[in-house]
Amino acid sequence: MTWNLPFSSWAGVFGDQVVAAAMIDRIVHHADVIALKGASYRLRDRGVETLPSIKAEQESLD
Repeated sequence: MTWNLPFSSWAGVFGDQVVAAAMIDRIVHHADVIALKGASYRLRDRGVETLPSIKAEQESLD
């Protein structure tokens, strides 16, 4: 399973910190978590460093 947001941002995505914490707990139980840092290899040919944030996308839709 992959995710492009750190665990600290999950509460904002799911709207509830308790639910997010429970989901994280179940997902990472007996799992190896590998956190990658640096520029996205997938975006290297697009001329951008990162994708726009979810918050920026939501604000532009309003």
